Amino acid sequence: MTEDYQIRNPSITLYPFHLRDDFDEGFQAVAKNAQDLWETLADNIGKTFNIPELQSLRNHLICYQNGQYDPSGEDKQTDYQELITSSQKTLKFQPTSQPDNLQLNGSIRASRFHDTYTADLTLSASDLTIPITQLQHFNPNGCLLADNIKPSLGQTLLLYAEPISFDNYRRLADTCIQAFWNNDRQPVPKLIAEGQLFGSPIFEYDYRNQNPTQQCHILVWLKHHPDTLNRISSNNFNDFLIKLLYFRAKILFVYHKSREWYSEGQRLTSDIEKEIPQFTKIEQEPDAESRLTQLKQLLARIRTKVFDYTKCLSLLKEHGNTLTVNTNNYRETLEEIQKLTLADDNLDFLSKLLNLAEHDHQQQIQADLNYLFASQDLFQQMIATIRGMIEIEQIESDRRWQANENQQSRQLQEALARQEAAQREREYQAQKQAKQQEAREKKRERRLEDIIFFVGTAIGASGIFGSSYPLLQESPIQWRPDASLPIHPFVGSIFWSIVFGIAIGLVTLLFLILIRKFLKS
Repeated sequence: MTEDYQIRNPSITLYPFHLRDDFDEGFQAVAKNAQDLWETLADNIGKTFNIPELQSLRNHLICYQNGQYDPSGEDKQTDYQELITSSQKTLKFQPTSQPDNLQLNGSIRASRFHDTYTADLTLSASDLTIPITQLQHFNPNGCLLADNIKPSLGQTLLLYAEPISFDNYRRLADTCIQAFWNNDRQPVPKLIAEGQLFGSPIFEYDYRNQNPTQQCHILVWLKHHPDTLNRISSNNFNDFLIKLLYFRAKILFVYHKSREWYSEGQRLTSDIEKEIPQFTKIEQEPDAESRLTQLKQLLARIRTKVFDYTKCLSLLKEHGNTLTVNTNNYRETLEEIQKLTLADDNLDFLSKLLNLAEHDHQQQIQADLNYLFASQDLFQQMIATIRGMIEIEQIESDRRWQANENQQSRQLQEALARQEAAQREREYQAQKQAKQQEAREKKRERRLEDIIFFVGTAIGASGIFGSSYPLLQESPIQWRPDASLPIHPFVGSIFWSIVFGIAIGLVTLLFLILIRKFLKS
């Protein structure tokens, strides 16, 4: 019965990989959630297992200052850096009590590969033989699974044990997974490969999900060869293993992102192709200005989408290059591990990913690029065609505008000319009216002068009459005609006064006429 299986010296090692940098924000820009890995390990895992050293992890990392995340203390120029401030680069835990009198001890090692944080968190029951059912205490409530750790590049769990009571390695490995899983939210991962490393069988379990954050990659390594543990502890095997798993995580992550960008490229292709019928609709637009406006709007929409499309192509190509680099690094690291293996070891389960990356992933990305690049040429031709149409329409519009401007200019000039003519006419009429007014004023002045003249004459006549009146008293006039009588002095005085007045008036009038002529000249 599988319930009777027993194992000795079991250990579980967590290798999470979490992006530190966010290239969308700039070169070496720190991701907004970069510290989440350390927060989860300290707050969730540390408290779950009641490990004080792990709960105080922040105090031992160079990327924290006074308990706050501060990556400025890291060396940005190096490809690899240990993050534990201790000279041993490892933070060891004191044994802690778990249910069923299980004593767990362990350690954690924190480091940074290029743009990624990773950890080597190991929990073990050293020198203890336990029933296989107690493996659930190594993962209470599924706390070590990816949906709880949430590493952005995924993770790997390595379960190591020395079989004591069992009947079949494969069945024992399956039972270990069942006992360790301890999570009702997700199904148990399936066995996808098996092999042999350092003379001991090793089994690989996973969901085969393309999204690395939704994978559950677990290796179950069951000791068979007496020298297995010694080989694990020597020859830098653990360093090579961490690097190999890191490159694996990068390969899977990059290929998954390439699928997302290819899907985005297909979506943009569909969106841009939907704009093609707009050409016919715009060409049938009778109004030239409306046609030009619609062409400009169409160009703006397509240009924005083509820009996003070009960005998509660039990122897809970048992911292809990144996949190639990490594939090469994976191959080199695997070769280093193969140098440490025994003659009858079988690492085909590790080589499968390498073959998949070289002969499937890279070719797939290249095929995607070829497909999208072909559409890019079409879209560039569309933009060039629209721009040509806009230039033609713009030239015609400019001509119409210039003709309209010329017409408006002529109309304005004509209006100004009419205004100037009307102004000159108003000025002429004003001058004419002024002259007429002046003539009337002068006429009134002459009339006044005549009135004054006649009044003066009348006054003069009255003066003459007044001065001649005594003559009338001295010698009264005989009203009966008598030719023998001489002219009466009064009559003579009146007569000569009139003659004198007329003479004076004529002289005065002549004098006035001469003065007026002089003034006019």
